[in-house]
Amino acid sequence: MESWIRSQHLICRGTDFIFETVDQTLIERFEQCLLSFGGEIISIREVGAWPIGPNRKFKILRALAKVPRPGAHAIVSYWASNGSTKTRFSEISE
Repeated sequence: MESWIRSQHLICRGTDFIFETVDQTLIERFEQCLLSFGGEIISIREVGAWPIGPNRKFKILRALAKVPRPGAHAIVSYWASNGSTKTRFSEISE
């Protein structure tokens, strides 16, 4: 989770965690990590496209997740000191 926070894939907004990526398998790994904290993914949706060359784009996927606050305290604290308020894809997806 810490590496996703440092790479700006994972942010905290209110009581929700927002995870953005272009890789479906990363969403699956994120979900497994959440389950270990007692959390769950609420929704996954496409929010934009990341250009990778002429006529090629990757879909940007956004997972919205909830983690019970006792289990999320350390994650939120780490995000507050090392994270960002925007994901690495926010300029494209919003």
